[in-house]
Order: sequence, then structure tokens, then C-alpha cells
Amino acid sequence: MYRFGQYLRELRKQRNLTINQLALYSGVSAALISRIENNQRSNPKPDTLKKLASALKISYEELLLYAGVLSEQPNKATSKPSTLKPVDSTWYERQVPIPVLGSIRAGTPVEMLALNSSEFILVDSYILGNHEGFALEVVGDSMNGDYIFDGDIAIIKFTSNFSPQDICVVAINGEEATLKRVKCQGDICILTPSNPTMEPMVYDATLVHVIGVVVEVRRRFKSR
Repeated sequence: MYRFGQYLRELRKQRNLTINQLALYSGVSAALISRIENNQRSNPKPDTLKKLASALKISYEELLLYAGVLSEQPNKATSKPSTLKPVDSTWYERQVPIPVLGSIRAGTPVEMLALNSSEFILVDSYILGNHEGFALEVVGDSMNGDYIFDGDIAIIKFTSNFSPQDICVVAINGEEATLKRVKCQGDICILTPSNPTMEPMVYDATLVHVIGVVVEVRRRFKSR
């Protein structure tokens, strides 16, 4: 039988990645990856496989099949994998870490961002352009018209330049922060949710400061 650990090692080598690099890109510890490759850890969790699939640029379903989690095509679990399709060789080089600064309410503004950068995630520097970036966990449902839901991770680029179409991280009076579309007219700024059950909020323009613009949203599935 072609063992999953050997399969994972070959995938990693085809991507020219060390174990430490795969750990960095996937968020799976190097120690766990090593145990899996040496067949010392059976039945990796689906969440672990999903992270590895994303980092290796391979179908999540295919990795589930080879790991034996799915059995619709059992022959795949016992045969040697084919050569991976090539990916943009610069993709791994473009990955940069950005801090997760805490949570932001997509409803009524709450206290300003807690600058807790103990957690970092990797993003493609291409989406940030020449800007620094950070991430926030969304709380609330006022932006669900844009498919941004409670618990999602919003990737933000630091910039005070925005258009009415952009979804912005907005500071209110230097003490509160929220996620909204912003339109300023004269001496007022209108903060608009995309949830049709909620009303826009109006503030004095001198109290409103755009910190950044959402460039990507990621979903985290919570285990029950």
C-alpha cells in the first residue's frame, strides 16, 4: 500500500519545500508534519489536511482520499500520486506574515482595536500592494450582504484612501472601530452596512478616520 506519509513527503518535495517551510505556509507544526511523513501519526484530522492542501496547492478532496478519510475512490489511496500541476513559482515567495490585531464589530462600533499581535497569518503580498497589512476577526452581521459573517477573518491593507464601494475599517472619535462602507459629504460621513435590516450611521466628519480597506475575507469553521 502506498502510505500517506510517503505521499505527503513527495508532494512537499515536488513543491521544493522543507518541512519548516510547509509548516510556515500551512500553520501546521513542523513536528506534526514530520510525524505524518514518517507514518508515526495515523488519521490526520480533516482540519490539518485542509491546511496542508491549501499550502501545497492541491485539491482538499484529493488529500482526503489519499489520507483515507474519504473512500469513494479507494484506488487513489493505494496508488502512487501523479506529478503535481505546476503553480506560479513566486507564490510561496510572496507570502508575508501580518498580525491579527483582535476583533472588530461589523455592527455597532465598539472599542478600538486591541493591538494583540501574538497571532500572525500569511497573505499574498500582491493583494496588499505597497501597503502594510493586518487582520481582524469580524463580530456581528451588519456586512452579511457582502457575505462577511460573524467569525470571518478580514484582511486589511493600511490606507486612508478609499472609494464609496470599499469596505473600510473605520475609527470613530479615536476610541471605537467598525467595518462599514463610508461616504463623506461636506461635514458628515455616512457609515453604511450591507445588512438590509440595519440603518446607516451618520457622524461628524471630524470624528471619522478610515484606518484601512478590506482586500480579502477568510472563513474559519468552528468545531462543534
